[in-house]
Amino acid sequence: MRRHSERNLGEQVAVFVDFENLVLGAESEISGRTNPVPYKALTHLCRDYGNASIRRAYADWANPRFGRYQQDLGMNGVDLVQVARFGTNSKNAADVRMAVDAMETLIAHPDVTVFVLVAGDGDYTPLVQRLREYGKWVVGVGTDASASRRLVSVCSEYKYWGTLVAEVDPGARAARDAAFDIEAAESLLVSAMQQATTATPTAASVKNRMLALDPSFDERNYGCPSFRDFLTRLSHRVRTTGASGGDITLELI
Repeated sequence: MRRHSERNLGEQVAVFVDFENLVLGAESEISGRTNPVPYKALTHLCRDYGNASIRRAYADWANPRFGRYQQDLGMNGVDLVQVARFGTNSKNAADVRMAVDAMETLIAHPDVTVFVLVAGDGDYTPLVQRLREYGKWVVGVGTDASASRRLVSVCSEYKYWGTLVAEVDPGARAARDAAFDIEAAESLLVSAMQQATTATPTAASVKNRMLALDPSFDERNYGCPSFRDFLTRLSHRVRTTGASGGDITLELI
């Protein structure tokens, strides 16, 4: 089983961004920031899972609300896909185009093992399910407000855009820390430990179990740069018992 709690930076990654959805959600969520969609956050996302050889963003670039980001996206190596809107189905134009391109990538580029979909809309749920049927690791990304619980539940992982912004913009960190309750993460950790098949599971296996229980878990939501830092914050509930290969083993206190 692939262990994405320890990132394999040699994997091939495809990133698809419903950019209109992202901007609308980010503008309402990250208030007071001059740029709620900083290109450094996208760079961070693109490189987080391996070699992001395919990067595409979908929007009506003639609309100034989205078009003002074109230069930053271009600097990040993102292909800008124009979304034409005609007739009564114009609202779903980006959804359809992204889904078609993702399935084409699945067939034409079988070496791509990780699909990152920046879209909180629940309409993408069937696409995520199909990609996972083919054994792909699917990372969803969206804002707190736009994240569909149904979409979150079917992803391999789900990241919140505000947390990515806080990674590159320290001024946004305090608001992120206030948005997440570490007690909920503590309960998730305990549940994962209790479901382990050994008394002293590895940290990687525990994180994988936590993601299986809640794909939206991310230690960075709590200001922790790594999972081990997250475990240190909960040292009253779990402790290190030894080592296993390059990993550590844990037990509940």
